[in-house]
Amino acid sequence: MQDPTTARAEHPARRPPVWPHLVALVIVAATLVVGLVVYPSAPDPMPVHFDAALQPDAWADKSLGGFLLPVIIGAAVMAIFWIVAACLPLAGTTRSDGDTHPPAAASTWSTQLSPRPEVTAATLDATGRLLGNLTIATAALIAVVALTTWLGVPAWMAPWLLPVLMAAFFGSLAVSCVRVFRAQRGLV
Repeated sequence: MQDPTTARAEHPARRPPVWPHLVALVIVAATLVVGLVVYPSAPDPMPVHFDAALQPDAWADKSLGGFLLPVIIGAAVMAIFWIVAACLPLAGTTRSDGDTHPPAAASTWSTQLSPRPEVTAATLDATGRLLGNLTIATAALIAVVALTTWLGVPAWMAPWLLPVLMAAFFGSLAVSCVRVFRAQRGLV
């Protein structure tokens, strides 16, 4: 009988979808445009921190970099998620027999995920979807926080805005994580 880690059918790693990252890019770009339009009318000093009731509790001198900091952070986080998602197909690759590493070090990422290639493929696919969902959720969260900071929060929205935002963000994350765990256990 052959070793299951060396004798298995090829299951090429699928590339994660790009569209969630493009949606996040559009969200961040739209937020940037709104920020640039609103910046001239921003107060000086401007609020930079808000309490749980969304009331400003810290201020700083007006600067374009400080004003657009949420967008800069959103773009950086989005780029990190995109890079990690782009590297996911590498996790399903195996090393060639001509590799110079000794056999003890020649384990592959895919056999570390699961000895069953279909489980590895499902796990990588679910992880790619998780990163896409997380990219959109993070961009949307940062956009809403930036816009409410710049434009203010209507009184009717203040009591429930933060809890709804957090529930949506963490709900999206939880659903995606459950998909990854189910895929890893081979249930998908």
